[in-house]
Amino acid sequence: MCVIPQAEEPRWIILGDPRRAIPVLRSWRPFKLQSQLKWKLVVLASSANALTHLRGTVCETVRLDLTYWQRRLPGCSQDWTYVIHVGNASHTRKAILFMLGKDAAVKAVAKVPLAEEASGAILNEATILRRLHPLGDLPEVLFQDEQHGIAAQTWLEGKAVSRTFEVAHIDLLSRLAQEDESVRLCDFQSSIAANLDKLDLPLDRSRLGQALDLMDSEEKLPAFIEHRDFTPWNLKRLRSGHFGLLDWEWAVEKGLPWQDICRFFYEQDFLFQGPGKVWETLSSHPLLRTYLRRFDIPADTLPGLTMHYLLRNLCLRVLHMDTTSFDTAAVEYTVQQIEAILDTKARISSKSRI
Repeated sequence: MCVIPQAEEPRWIILGDPRRAIPVLRSWRPFKLQSQLKWKLVVLASSANALTHLRGTVCETVRLDLTYWQRRLPGCSQDWTYVIHVGNASHTRKAILFMLGKDAAVKAVAKVPLAEEASGAILNEATILRRLHPLGDLPEVLFQDEQHGIAAQTWLEGKAVSRTFEVAHIDLLSRLAQEDESVRLCDFQSSIAANLDKLDLPLDRSRLGQALDLMDSEEKLPAFIEHRDFTPWNLKRLRSGHFGLLDWEWAVEKGLPWQDICRFFYEQDFLFQGPGKVWETLSSHPLLRTYLRRFDIPADTLPGLTMHYLLRNLCLRVLHMDTTSFDTAAVEYTVQQIEAILDTKARISSKSRI
């Protein structure tokens, strides 16, 4: 067993021949340059069976008990190589177990809960994937263990995608539209308001009230299966040229349109320290105009739809994190983005009165 740490805790664990783990390790592509360089070194050391020479890596002999997995996955044996990725700390923290055969092909990918709410998230993903199976280009569920909150799926073969928004993103999101189903933004207003009332932060409540008022639209909008973590690192470019989408744990079956698009742009702007001008991008990007036209989404609903994403994200960041993992910077960023939309709306309103 070789343990590769990150921030003084185990992040990757390889059980078996590290050279067979290469398909999994190569599929992991950090986006920050420094992390990319470090990870290339890990891949090189694994392919040379030299992980013991990496600083901080611990290698020792362990005995595997595969009884649980052998009952559920035919062919599972001591001859396979097992790669474990320990997820980041969160209320749905999990470990992902990649199982590779003698030919270094990934036979299965299993998810095991490490936090209280992870079981529900893992089983939710299995339910969503079964529901979406007819769409194709997605992992196939191999088994789900309701008692232990564990599920396994097939490996999705593909290449990492860039951070640029493309036509393929629109095509994938379009496949998640719910035919003959509609939603209204105003129907989501009360649940957001209830969660905002729970926030114990020094926030300007009058501004939050103004933000909430943007969600009062009664316009019927197309319903979408919402992934809720639609980001480049959860996408793969498949051999067909289509995009495949991973990590459906937070997904909901009847959500609002536009939310996954907001996730794509806001999450990257925050994580990669962008200019913070996301609302300007959302309201002017030519591909997003194509999305709006395709689903007859009125442009005047965009401030409310975007505000729903931001307000919900604010509530999730505060209510689902304890004091040890609370991300003050993320909360401050979200509040700034809420203020940016309100300020833009105020300027437009002021000009229209002149």
